[in-house]
Amino acid sequence: MPLDRLSAQAIRRRLASPDFMHPAWVWVLTRAFFVLMTYFGVILFNNALHSATHPSFFHQLLPAWNNPISHGGWDTQWYLDIAQRGYNWKRAVGTSPTAFFPLYPMLIRAGVLVAHRSYIGTALIVSNACFFGALVYLWRLVAWEVGETVAARTTLYIAVFPTALFFFAGYTESLFLLLTVASFYHLRRHEWIAAGSFGGLASATRVTGVLLMLPFIYEYARSRDFASWKPDRGLLGLILVPAGLVAFMAYLAATVGDAWAFTHSQEAWQKIFTPWLWQGFAESFRQLFDVQPAASFFGAHNLINIGIGGLFLVWSFFAARKLPGAYGVYLGAFWLVTLSSPAMANGYPVPLISLSRYVLILFPVFMYLGILGERERFHNGYLVIATGLLALFTLQFVNGGWII
Repeated sequence: MPLDRLSAQAIRRRLASPDFMHPAWVWVLTRAFFVLMTYFGVILFNNALHSATHPSFFHQLLPAWNNPISHGGWDTQWYLDIAQRGYNWKRAVGTSPTAFFPLYPMLIRAGVLVAHRSYIGTALIVSNACFFGALVYLWRLVAWEVGETVAARTTLYIAVFPTALFFFAGYTESLFLLLTVASFYHLRRHEWIAAGSFGGLASATRVTGVLLMLPFIYEYARSRDFASWKPDRGLLGLILVPAGLVAFMAYLAATVGDAWAFTHSQEAWQKIFTPWLWQGFAESFRQLFDVQPAASFFGAHNLINIGIGGLFLVWSFFAARKLPGAYGVYLGAFWLVTLSSPAMANGYPVPLISLSRYVLILFPVFMYLGILGERERFHNGYLVIATGLLALFTLQFVNGGWII
């Protein structure tokens, strides 16, 4: 049989395999969902029934994902500005691009140079391509750990989570999820160099990428029965994990004169450090019931973050008990870092700001939810509530609203 025919058959078999077909189907359906939400959301929320004119809103569909109406586009605009201008600048209010890590804007910049498309269009392409890769890796990881049925539910649940719109938008969620899941996929197979390489890219995407060192150390020690250590590929892989962070710090030292600028710039976003991990939740409850008026804008945001964050905190405990130890180590590290840095400076009204978005990358929790989905009531309830909130949040976002 000719070699090209063998290759074509191998490709067809690969494309027809469950670990490609199911993630692809989830990806296509949810991308279509966001396109429809954008089309009808922008048009119906920006027109009037009795208006004298009814202009076309086609030119506003793509910019809607950069939120041009409000505050310069939130995080998306930061990444687009970094892709175009680098890091040696500040905004008038004192906020600095050094709070944002470089890999995602570098990919945007490279995509613009290659494809000659707009920065926002390229950012969306990068995000959605990365999300597809993340779904494929996640399906394979969960199928290997728990089984294909749970893998199918896990990929579906994460794709329709209420804040999953950030996997479509120009944010780092898709890229970071891809890199962390890929690192775990190879880590659990003791493919140390691949795991470390993906971990290094993750630490160039977000500072929390460096947390992958902890499950790496655990898994490597477990592979050696928590006894002997010697220089080998495992230790080399471990060293690769913080490489992205170290490279960014070296770049900041050379360009802005402060290797730790990414931590110092957090003060402009009202972030503080506290060893009292419950303080963010406690202050959120105080803001909700004591400070803000009933049914207020900030009250709604606190309710979202308390509700989603609280659920994920509880689910993280059960996921850590249900899944192999490396996942529990990763979850514990995430919560330790996240809860020790609430936004509480100057009486900020939403102490757990963005927590409902940050939990998107906690794929071990979604693995646990995939297991819970064996119960029909949980499965149906999750899909109804999650998809309904996702539609609401998406409409809010494309119309310039703040939902994180």
